[in-house]
Amino acid sequence: MVALVASLAALALLGLVTNVPGWLGHGDGFVDVSPGLLKVDPGAKGVATLGGGVSVSLYSDGLRISRDNDLLLQTVIGGSMLSAVEGSATTDGAGRTEERVTASYDNVTITELVFLPGRASYFGTVQDGKRSLPLTLRIESAGGVVRIGASVNGADGVVWHLNREPQTVGIRPALPAVNLRNSAAWVDPGAVEGRAAFSTLLGTDIGVGPQRVARGVDIRTQGRTDIHIWSDSCSLTVSSQARPEPTPRSAPA
Repeated sequence: MVALVASLAALALLGLVTNVPGWLGHGDGFVDVSPGLLKVDPGAKGVATLGGGVSVSLYSDGLRISRDNDLLLQTVIGGSMLSAVEGSATTDGAGRTEERVTASYDNVTITELVFLPGRASYFGTVQDGKRSLPLTLRIESAGGVVRIGASVNGADGVVWHLNREPQTVGIRPALPAVNLRNSAAWVDPGAVEGRAAFSTLLGTDIGVGPQRVARGVDIRTQGRTDIHIWSDSCSLTVSSQARPEPTPRSAPA
């Protein structure tokens, strides 16, 4: 009987570690913003080397950042890497944040690549079928991180669409240190810009900025991780080297 109780307690503890607790929420305050189409003109396609083994590739199926043979980050496959939104995100006295989206620009066209040592800048537009806004992406390698900046003049916010990776786990103090699958959570407003907010099975840590705006991570939709940032200019920081997988210990002789 004692062994049974111990086993049940261990299973309960495992559930706390691997499952999202109820208090984290399952999308409260988030609006689902879906990716649109991605079009890349021939002159902007290809691989840009940023130095230190870090490279960025952009094709019509998405954007990827790698170091040597390690994939660090990949946007959603076959869709736009981001959407621009109009609207607002408000936080009440209890600290609950809620989005209101009045328009979204989901289709992205990249027309130009300007390459400088250590930096790749992409220029294009985001569209909703009737209107368009200018888009600039700047990707640069600096020290131990890769910074991915986006600017959409005229937008109120940006939603990044990343390819969903297993074991997306929050990093304190930005997010609870639990598996975030099938949930959505707002980043703690005190979390410093550039500091890691979550990690993935790829072994990379990802931070979200700027700091003084509403920022959230939405993993409710199968196949993608959406990062909501309520600013017309924002950034993701990605650790530029994946953590090595632990080496299995040899059995004692």
